[in-house]
Amino acid sequence: MKILDAVFVYHLVEHERVAWHGRYHVHGCNEYELHFFLDGGGTFLCGKTKYLISPQKFFITAPGEFHSIIPDMTARPISYYAILFNCGEHDEEFKWLLAEVFEKRAQGLNVSSTNRLQCDEITTLFRSGDEALAKAAEFSLLSFIFRVYRQCGLSCVKECTPLVPAVHDVKRNSGYTHVTRALHVMQKNVRKNLGVDEIARLLALSTEHFIRIFRTEIKLTPYQYMLRLKIEGASGFLISTTKTVGEIADWFGFENQFHFSRCFKKCTGISPLEYRKTYLQTADF
Repeated sequence: MKILDAVFVYHLVEHERVAWHGRYHVHGCNEYELHFFLDGGGTFLCGKTKYLISPQKFFITAPGEFHSIIPDMTARPISYYAILFNCGEHDEEFKWLLAEVFEKRAQGLNVSSTNRLQCDEITTLFRSGDEALAKAAEFSLLSFIFRVYRQCGLSCVKECTPLVPAVHDVKRNSGYTHVTRALHVMQKNVRKNLGVDEIARLLALSTEHFIRIFRTEIKLTPYQYMLRLKIEGASGFLISTTKTVGEIADWFGFENQFHFSRCFKKCTGISPLEYRKTYLQTADF
């Protein structure tokens, strides 16, 4: 497998960006494209089939398959990751999985919102400019796709049976349900400074218990995850809009531009202006 391109699009609203990302297009031989939608509404046109876009919707398109994103302008703007990759001659097992996906028309799935962290990591590693990190992104993408389709019941390898939930998965259901609700609350309020105590109260949990189950499921504290959501959205604005750093900081509820820049560098390793210069998606304009 080789990743050919990876982008993050945040709040697809401007006319020029809609025209670019919503174009009806197709990719070449052995080229597949993954779309993971985080937010918004609209239609994903794949061949002659129309799928409704909703948060946590996951799609893969096949080589030669025309597809397009059609936003619903009356709904929330669309945010998503798109990763274009190809399969080499030695990727036989992976090709078999993808063939099963298209045979069973399983291109469109609902997946966990926690997968956004892995999509973020894959995109960042690929766009780092470091060959070794780009290779790490490819291994991470391969693992991600196998896990997504294994969880939905596809065998992934020949002669395997569909996945049966393990006993420990059943025991996690209660905590997982609370965390899933928390993720929804946090994503919906990404522009607000929502405290951990307040989220726990909305879930009818003690703060200590909420933090404990959240860290068990996500491997981050609620505060760290909320900050990641803000930085994720801010990074999308930096590379696909002309908003100033101060405007973006204000949009996502940071105290000021300096506080935003400090948090951004802590999460990404570089300043907002360096990030914009490095990853600017000129095609958006």
